[in-house]
Amino acid sequence: RLVKGRNGMRVIVQRRGVAPMRLVAALLVLAGAAAAGDFERIGQQALADFNQQRYPSALRGFQQLKQLQPDNHEILVAIAQTLQAMGDMQGALDELQAAAGVLGHRNPKVWEIYVKIGDLLKAAGDYTQALRAYDAALDVSPNQVSAFTQRGILNQEFDAYEKAEKDFESAVQLDPTNPQAWSGLGIAWMYLEHALPDGKPKGYDSYDEGSIFALRRVMSLQPKDMVTLSNLVMAENRVCDWSYKKEHEKAMKQALRERASRKENFAPPFHAFEFGYSPKELLVNSKYLSKRISESVQHRRKLVPPNPAAANLTSSHKLRIGYVNGAGFRNSTTTARCLQSMFKHHSKTVEIFCYALSSDDGSRERSSIQTSCDGGWVEGSRLTDDELAAQVSKDEIHILVDTTGYTMKQRTEIFALSRAPIVLSFHGFPGTMAAKFVHYLSSDRLTSPPEYQSYYTEKLALVPYSYLINDHKQSRQEVTSTTEQITRTELGFNEDDIILASFNQLYKIEPKIFKVWMRIMREVPSTKLWLLNFSKAASKYLRKEAAAAGVAKDRLVFHSKFPKDIELLAKSHADLFLDTPLFNAHTTGGDVLWAAIPMLSLPGENFAQRVASGLIRSVRMINMSLVRDLDDYAEVVIRMCRRRRVLHDLKQQLRQERQRLPLFATNLLTSHVEISMKMMWEVHASGTKPRHVVVADSS
Repeated sequence: RLVKGRNGMRVIVQRRGVAPMRLVAALLVLAGAAAAGDFERIGQQALADFNQQRYPSALRGFQQLKQLQPDNHEILVAIAQTLQAMGDMQGALDELQAAAGVLGHRNPKVWEIYVKIGDLLKAAGDYTQALRAYDAALDVSPNQVSAFTQRGILNQEFDAYEKAEKDFESAVQLDPTNPQAWSGLGIAWMYLEHALPDGKPKGYDSYDEGSIFALRRVMSLQPKDMVTLSNLVMAENRVCDWSYKKEHEKAMKQALRERASRKENFAPPFHAFEFGYSPKELLVNSKYLSKRISESVQHRRKLVPPNPAAANLTSSHKLRIGYVNGAGFRNSTTTARCLQSMFKHHSKTVEIFCYALSSDDGSRERSSIQTSCDGGWVEGSRLTDDELAAQVSKDEIHILVDTTGYTMKQRTEIFALSRAPIVLSFHGFPGTMAAKFVHYLSSDRLTSPPEYQSYYTEKLALVPYSYLINDHKQSRQEVTSTTEQITRTELGFNEDDIILASFNQLYKIEPKIFKVWMRIMREVPSTKLWLLNFSKAASKYLRKEAAAAGVAKDRLVFHSKFPKDIELLAKSHADLFLDTPLFNAHTTGGDVLWAAIPMLSLPGENFAQRVASGLIRSVRMINMSLVRDLDDYAEVVIRMCRRRRVLHDLKQQLRQERQRLPLFATNLLTSHVEISMKMMWEVHASGTKPRHVVVADSS
């Protein structure tokens, strides 16, 4: 299967395997009627050898047939399929091109060979030439479902979702029962909801709702297709359509158990957080993904040059730290926005290298990070994983830092290939990578307390305050302005409204926490719930749920995302931020606390469910803002709302102290991370295996 990512979302597309030998069987029928017995005997044996995966023997047989009939395109295709099964992609491509040449471009049969050429080129990573092959197939025969479907999948690789949409629509019009075409259309619409926020497909109110229809269509055709089910659950979660939530989560858990029994990964690890998996299930799911990655590179790793830093255990020169970011430290990533000043705050005792794995977006954030790298900056978007691993060795990196993990633009193979003595997971994936090639995970004492250490394969590097460094003090000073630039009225609220806000992505909202919010709103009629409209359809579903719970629909207020220059000024009108227990606010949590909005959170067990605890501790509000259970959650909020002075005082406290709070002290938080890195190196230099390191509070 092929995992594709964009806009923080990862979806799964099923990959076609080696094509069946039906063409060879057909040629043998023809040959049996027209040729001598030797031809049929050799062909039957070659076919049997192929089916038994005796590929060298099969190849010899098909080559004998080629000598007898050198212009038979079916034999050339059979040889190509055999070479592909043996891993000889170039040889397979040569045979397919020869078969196409035998037929000629205008032969009505040649389209299928063009599709095979496209499939082969796509598997080899040559997407541009693969796209041309699919174009050629449709030029010859414009009504071929497989050509439209495969071209649509490839257009998704190019992020050309409108083109992909047209391809998949053509495919389902030609064959309304084709599950792969419906799946591709559902995925394309899922992305177009974000790419074209004002658009919608014909017959639907939004792309999200069209996506749900398409993916449900796949499930009606293939009820046991768990890959499509995972995509469907993601689509439903984004609009808060909970019609089948219990049923689907039960099926997702069963699917994970079945895959785990075969020692296989099931769900993209980042999205596994929203599927209701336990910490142990999350660990198992990630473990089998990392195992597959390790196995895929084990032979190539031997070719990566040794890293001199690995043997340099007593060196007194600077510790070399290499930060790797799959998205290239672009402004579109929270990593770049949060860490843009961190690199400037590293001490002179370390040397910073950065490996940007996506092209330059010209942003101020990326430029700031690049100028702070005193060791070196590597543009890695055009380098292979093997080349990057070799560069890390050449740079003699002591600690290689993965700031992406299993998220958007991941290139985890680099870390599996790397010869760096220490690999640290930091600020990217909110949980265990469950990988033998990742030695440490950066966290804090509330996010990863001792009683939950069994949920991680990494050793923990614990800092005193939040591990989640931010740049607010340097780059978001607009909220400290005394001149208010936006009013409550302009936002659609009354002055006496108590504004309860949750600016998290909507997929983080579960029915059980929404039920708590509705209880609060029934108890306190002056409250309004403020959400961001990440999906046009979500407001319809959530307002329907509110009405069913006895809360007027107009008490739910939705806004589109705000421009950055007024975002925090607008959000600062909220009286209390309601965190989501399933998946806490991370960077959003830092934003709202900097905007002087008190936060309430219910800690869970896994990493993603506890990040807000570390944030809250770092603004010294742990006694007021962490609750024990859902009942406590509701009762604490109701008490606060009935005593508005409490909310006012908490907001005032944050306003007055935010410049001095540990959460916003970038220099302090950076020093803690750096100390943890030096402790890791001391452990390594002593010749012992990685072990937990805990940084004392020196503030």
